[in-house]
Amino acid sequence: MFGQTQAVDFGQGSKTLVKINQDGYASEYYLRDSISEHRMKIRHSTVLHDAVPYARHNVEITRTVFATSTVPEYVQKAYFVFEHLPSDVDAVKPFDGLADWAIAAADAALISLVGWES
Repeated sequence: MFGQTQAVDFGQGSKTLVKINQDGYASEYYLRDSISEHRMKIRHSTVLHDAVPYARHNVEITRTVFATSTVPEYVQKAYFVFEHLPSDVDAVKPFDGLADWAIAAADAALISLVGWES
């Protein structure tokens, strides 16, 4: 089980989000400061692929930056999902590879994605 807090780096230092809800197979973490609001949701479910049940895991981060006198409020969101057979002992390997690719070379792949490269 994840703890009561989650530390997440939003590019300007780590923010510690506090668990505000847990019900069944989901948790939500939250932090609000004077300029922004941060949420992290962790969810688990089961999905069917050709009538075969797969475990599904989803983590979502949302950052809302509040409006100022010169900039309107805006929202940034990122999430990942991975699915696997419940008996798969190597379930994290494809996601681990994807995460490493995304952040390698100073976030080069993520920067390319934001630039609409494919």
